[in-house]
Amino acid sequence: MGIKIIGTGKYLPEKVITNEDISQHVDTSHEWILDRTGIEQRRIATTESSLDMAAAAAEQALQGIDRDSIGLVVVATITPDNITPSMAAQVKKELGLEHAIAFDINAACSGFVYGLWIAESLMNTALSQYSRDGVPERALVIGTERLTRVTNWEDRETCILFGDGAGAAVLESDENERGILSTYIKNYDDVKGAIKCKANYINPPFWEDDLTPQPLFMKGRAVFKFAVNAIDEVTTGALEEAGLTYDDVDWFVLHQANGRIIQSAAQKMGQPIEKFQISIQDGGNVSSATVPMALYDLNLTNKMKKGDIIALVGFGGGLCAAAAIIEW
Repeated sequence: MGIKIIGTGKYLPEKVITNEDISQHVDTSHEWILDRTGIEQRRIATTESSLDMAAAAAEQALQGIDRDSIGLVVVATITPDNITPSMAAQVKKELGLEHAIAFDINAACSGFVYGLWIAESLMNTALSQYSRDGVPERALVIGTERLTRVTNWEDRETCILFGDGAGAAVLESDENERGILSTYIKNYDDVKGAIKCKANYINPPFWEDDLTPQPLFMKGRAVFKFAVNAIDEVTTGALEEAGLTYDDVDWFVLHQANGRIIQSAAQKMGQPIEKFQISIQDGGNVSSATVPMALYDLNLTNKMKKGDIIALVGFGGGLCAAAAIIEW
């Protein structure tokens, strides 16, 4: 049974923050940011919640699709609106997905690809009991983030990178399609503390630990080195599992962390940069949301055709990385 993508969606908040806007707050410039990251602007959610963005992206992905056929909702996020209820439960309620099982996952910037892996596994096994006669089993996978809420806006090395947004995809089981050919998931120990962000909890009166909220922290050089190697490792693993090589891939859709990372990954793979979807210039790094947003952008160009091989690759906090090879 093949699991294919039948719908994609994307949402970006209305508020645009340019490099010039950031240069008014920290010592930087448009040229400095663009040269080091490839980012020209990003979006900040000033009125939208993570739920608002997730639901909007999902609405777009669900256009023309029977909502009663959605049996699973998986939301990847590191910036949920609440600890409980989950973002997925709220999306289920917001969109009236009556028959869906819903839950969240946290795999940082690899979250959407982890979500595909989980959804494919469940659609092929446990969710069969929820199928309706005559209606293909379908799942909704979403990445949604409000990273600007946890960004240190006094740190010019990191505040230039992050933005807000959401992306979504609808999966469908189809015995006549190959769809997802393989996935390769790997976790690495973050021994150097390269990426971390503490939770905002209340300090109990019974202990003296400092629970002061701390913004997202990242060691740029360590992350860069990890990312380029991890992209190659998980993509190679997924391609080998599918019986394919880099040259068989028509399109690479990588997590949009940094333009230089994508360029370095292309060089390491020996692939032309024209095969890589580049969306970072308009949205920045939006963690789990960047892969589905970039996939939506690529889909919108109508460059992909039926039978094309797509490599979706996420990498980031954990440390973790994941790749999925899909026949479009």
